Amino acid sequence: MTTPQKLTLEDITARAEDEQISPVNFKQVKLTKKYLLPRIKELHNDMLLLRQQYDQSFDVSLNKGGKSYPEGFCQEITLGVKSLLEQKVGSATSPGLVAIRDFVRNGGLAKRVWGNLRNQYFQNAFQFGSLYVDVSNDTVDIRKDKVEILPLSKARVFPINDYDGYTDLAEKYWKGQVYPNRVFPDLAVMFPLFLITPDGNIGLHANYQTILYRNMQHDFALSEKFLFRNKRKALELPTPYHEKLVAECGACVTPASDAELHSYFDNARETSLRFDVTRCQGMLDRAIAI
Repeated sequence: MTTPQKLTLEDITARAEDEQISPVNFKQVKLTKKYLLPRIKELHNDMLLLRQQYDQSFDVSLNKGGKSYPEGFCQEITLGVKSLLEQKVGSATSPGLVAIRDFVRNGGLAKRVWGNLRNQYFQNAFQFGSLYVDVSNDTVDIRKDKVEILPLSKARVFPINDYDGYTDLAEKYWKGQVYPNRVFPDLAVMFPLFLITPDGNIGLHANYQTILYRNMQHDFALSEKFLFRNKRKALELPTPYHEKLVAECGACVTPASDAELHSYFDNARETSLRFDVTRCQGMLDRAIAI
C-alpha cells in the first residue's frame, strides 16, 4: 500500500503566492531603474518579438467559447511567451533580453502574475521589478497593441484574494451569472460556485491556481464564507441546469442544507483534506469534468 502524497502548509502558501503581484521594495525599484528603464523601448520590442514568435506557432483554427485567437487566450499566450523567454534569456544578445538577464542576475524579480486588471478583466501578465509587462494586451480588444509595459503603480492590477472578488469580476468579465454550489456538496469546499455563461454553458469554479490554493491555505474558509455569507448565497440553480447535472453528472436531487454543507467543511478539516494530494486531485478532476 502506497503512502498518500502530502502537501505542507508551506507548499500550499507558496502556490497561493506564486502568481500574486509581489510588493515592490526599494531594491526592486533601484534595479528596475538601473537595468530596465534605460532599455524600455528595446524591452518592449523584444517582448513583442517573442509574442510574434508564439503567434506563428499557435494553431489559430482553435477557438475558445466561440472566440478566435487571440481573443480570450491570455493565459496560453503568457505561458507560451514565458517558455520562449526562459529558453532565450540565458544566451541573449538582443538589448531587451540582455537587460532582463542582467536584471535577474543582480536580484531583480521576474515572474508571471494573475489578477484583476482595472476591475474589468482577469489577466495574466509579468512583473519585472516595478514594471507590469503584458504580452497578451489584445486578448480582450484585438485592436489594442499586443504588448503593454507600465509602472505597476499605474497598471491598476489587483490581487484576487477571495471568492467575493472573484465572482464579482467573473460576472462582469464573462457576462454570466454565478450560483452557489449546493448540488455537489462534497466538492463545494474546493469549488463553491457555478458560472452560467451567456451561451448556456455551466461550469464549477474556480480551478485557477491562486484562488484554489488561497482557499486551501485558509483551510477552506474562503469557500465557506462565499457559500454562507455572499450576497448570492440564496440563489438556486435554474431548474433545467439542475436537472441536467442530476441526470448526467450525479448531482444531488435536493440541494444541500446549511447543516449538510457545514458537515462537509467539518469533515474536510478533521481529515486534513487540504494536505492530501490524491483526494484534492480527484476533486479537481471531477470538477473539470462537470
